[in-house]
Amino acid sequence: MTALRAYQPDDLSAVVELWNQVFAGGPNFTRLTEEDFHGRVVAQPSFDPNCFLVAASAGVASGFVHFGPLTNFWYHLSERRPDPAGGQIWAVVAPAGERALLGSLLQEATGRLSSAGARRIYLHPSWVQSTQPFYNGVAGGYENPGLAASRSELLEVAYEQGFAQVAEYGTPELDLTERGHVEQLTAEGERIWRRFASLRLEERTRPVRSLFFPDRAAVELVWGMEVIAIAAYGLWEEHSRSYGRRMYAITGVQVARAWRRQGLGKLVMILAMKAALAEGAEALHLHVYRDNQAAWRLYHGALGFRPKWTWLTLAKQVQPAN
Repeated sequence: MTALRAYQPDDLSAVVELWNQVFAGGPNFTRLTEEDFHGRVVAQPSFDPNCFLVAASAGVASGFVHFGPLTNFWYHLSERRPDPAGGQIWAVVAPAGERALLGSLLQEATGRLSSAGARRIYLHPSWVQSTQPFYNGVAGGYENPGLAASRSELLEVAYEQGFAQVAEYGTPELDLTERGHVEQLTAEGERIWRRFASLRLEERTRPVRSLFFPDRAAVELVWGMEVIAIAAYGLWEEHSRSYGRRMYAITGVQVARAWRRQGLGKLVMILAMKAALAEGAEALHLHVYRDNQAAWRLYHGALGFRPKWTWLTLAKQVQPAN
């Protein structure tokens, strides 16, 4: 008989083994290690074992689900503001063909979040809208909670339980070994710089560190005392370890409102590309919502990122249990 119980330290090996079994062959799969999972999930200050339920049969883990309150912090615990009316499910993991187990895990997580007062529950990868740190950067983390098209069983089960799609996004990639294209982008960056020569913009690079993520760096465009554009970049260590390809992630791309539509988003991306290249980057990847047309055109059109994977965010309205 399979029973659900809270995560225990002795579950670490079985959970990691199950993860690797389920996600092998999936989009950008990289093998998870116990050190990765413990350091970036279990050892985090906000980890609650009562929100990590393990399905166990005869003492052997056969699946798990991880969930919790909707929050909006990114870099610092001091910024954590839980939303009691919201909940999120970060990971639902069970072997292929175990539809009943997937359904039980999803239903249990939804029920517990509802009992805690959640009225709207999200089923989505953790990085969306900077909600929480779990799994960000962890090997295979793109599959959390498995909302790639390849996870058809989980999607079907979620739809059957009343979840509906609320967002679609992609993770395009830019191959930096295509030297001709890189040279074209570099030349375009120089042309944009010249257009702003009279303003004397400055380029500045600073480290980006947090409690939850690997260290990165940010390229900033500065006008006087004002940062008017920024793009962070950093090595995706697990991907590089698994594939022998130095893939860098681009995050936090922003342009101040008054400076938009002048090419500065493209410029700061090119500067981040050049900085990553100087560290040996062979490719870049990023995340972008499908309905963010301005960003979609910038990445896919102006910069030449190529579509790679598509992902979904689902949500469900529930009546809180009283």
